[in-house]
Amino acid sequence: MLKHTRKATAALALGALAALSGCGDSGESEESANWRSATSVEDGGGMDALIEAAQAEGSLNVMGLYPDWANYGGLLDAFAEKYDIEINNDTSTGASQDLINAVKNRQGQESSLDYLDTGESFAVDAAEEGLLAEYYPETADDLPEKMKSSDGTWYNHLGGTMAIGCDAEAVEKCPTSFEELLDSAYKGKVAMRGNPTTGEAGFMAVVAASLANGGSLDDIQPGIDYFAELSDKGNLVPTEVEAGTFETGETPIAINWDYLLLQWADDLDDSGVDMSISIPTDGTVASYYAASVNDDAPHPAVARLWQEFVFSDEGQNLLLKGYVKPGRLDAMVDAGTVDDDALSKLIDDAVENPAPQPTQKQQDSLHKVLADNWAKAIG
Repeated sequence: MLKHTRKATAALALGALAALSGCGDSGESEESANWRSATSVEDGGGMDALIEAAQAEGSLNVMGLYPDWANYGGLLDAFAEKYDIEINNDTSTGASQDLINAVKNRQGQESSLDYLDTGESFAVDAAEEGLLAEYYPETADDLPEKMKSSDGTWYNHLGGTMAIGCDAEAVEKCPTSFEELLDSAYKGKVAMRGNPTTGEAGFMAVVAASLANGGSLDDIQPGIDYFAELSDKGNLVPTEVEAGTFETGETPIAINWDYLLLQWADDLDDSGVDMSISIPTDGTVASYYAASVNDDAPHPAVARLWQEFVFSDEGQNLLLKGYVKPGRLDAMVDAGTVDDDALSKLIDDAVENPAPQPTQKQQDSLHKVLADNWAKAIG
């Protein structure tokens, strides 16, 4: 439960707020109200004031931050220990649209989310709907302009490259390209992560397949056609790939982010799975996820402190240990604050040969084509 629930403000009558929140408590503290309107640490009164207000609120509500995803387990533990904040992490889903739906459906409720970790396109849509708070982390200037919104509502905190993971113990010859995945030797063996119409990983897998099959960042149809062929051949299985499905042998081959595959390789090291990971030789794509604060966050100070932590050197290096490319990587390399050991464990091809990234305008267009055609293509 919140240590401080909401208080009526001039913008919203107490009775209406109580009806929205489903509780009749006296409401939000003065400190929380101050941070809800603050757009930066300086604007709110400084870091000490932010920490004090966050500790008074006491909890962080998040969704889909799987402990084995980008070292979120380490990041959450470090934050909780450093600031004595309780973490409420709902791992029932990690799909970007599900997070957006949770924010919409829980308006004014104590169970709503404080922070969102979504694909960039979902963050853009959420900002346009007025769901995200304007807040500028202290290190925001380190991020390239293309990796942050112009209105301070979202920032790219981590990214990766689409790759092919394969259990070399279960597959005689691991594929290293999209073209090879069509071989009959891989019938019933290939999986992807989630529905591409609702999640970023699946969407970018289709974009990568398009680039590998004559498409472009403006044309996703070749990727849709590719997965239709993969499905028709019986190579694509409907199971959503996870580390556990590798362990059971259900999905010995996966198209997924490089950082997730690298983490799974660690997790499955003692289970008999020999994970081979390749950046597809015929084409791939990179993408970054967006970090944002819910404008209706039940813990506004904690939400902003968490955003500061995510983009601090400590937070970015913790994410790097999860095999992702942090948003501030280049600035940290230049400043000598990067964890060189963690950086050395990334796949060389992903670091040395950065894959193309679709712009937001391109993503919007590709999403529409995908939504209109995916279900028809994959029966």
